[in-house]
Amino acid sequence: MGGLLNRIVETWEVPDVGPVAVAVSDRARYARITIKRDGTVKLVLPRRASLEQGKQFLRNGTQWIQKHLQRARVEPAAPRIDRAHARRSLVERLEHLAIRHGFVYNKVFVKNQKTLWGSCSSANNINLNVNLARLPDELRDYVLIHELVHTRHKNHSRRFWAALNAIVGDGRQLQRQLRRYQPRS
Repeated sequence: MGGLLNRIVETWEVPDVGPVAVAVSDRARYARITIKRDGTVKLVLPRRASLEQGKQFLRNGTQWIQKHLQRARVEPAAPRIDRAHARRSLVERLEHLAIRHGFVYNKVFVKNQKTLWGSCSSANNINLNVNLARLPDELRDYVLIHELVHTRHKNHSRRFWAALNAIVGDGRQLQRQLRRYQPRS
């Protein structure tokens, strides 16, 4: 493959889906399907997989692809975010909530993460997704408080949920609402 790590080998027309770019990757360990916001569908196969295995993977994933394609069509592409402004506002809001509710954290990092809204390390460093700035205030605050509670409870135990709910009300309901949004712009 000429040393390429990930190259398109062909495009398949898949019934009820449309065109799918097929790539073979030296790094991929598993087959995976990705859908960009513009509706582009890509199948990445590990080098050891056959094209027939790729076709079967796509057939098995047709419903998943359709669901996510529909979501991509419904959700307009978000305008580019001003990262510096988002970082400032998220850090200020985190600091405000920490003081208000008596939490202490170490450092805060704002990144453009693909799958997570936030995380808290064992050293109480908090990672926040820059796209939190796009969320409704209630959901943004839910994520910030969720990570602050992790400075005291490092898992999702009953004590964690009790502490979170004492601040936000019904944390599980807010978590369900959050699932309507995607962390990546």
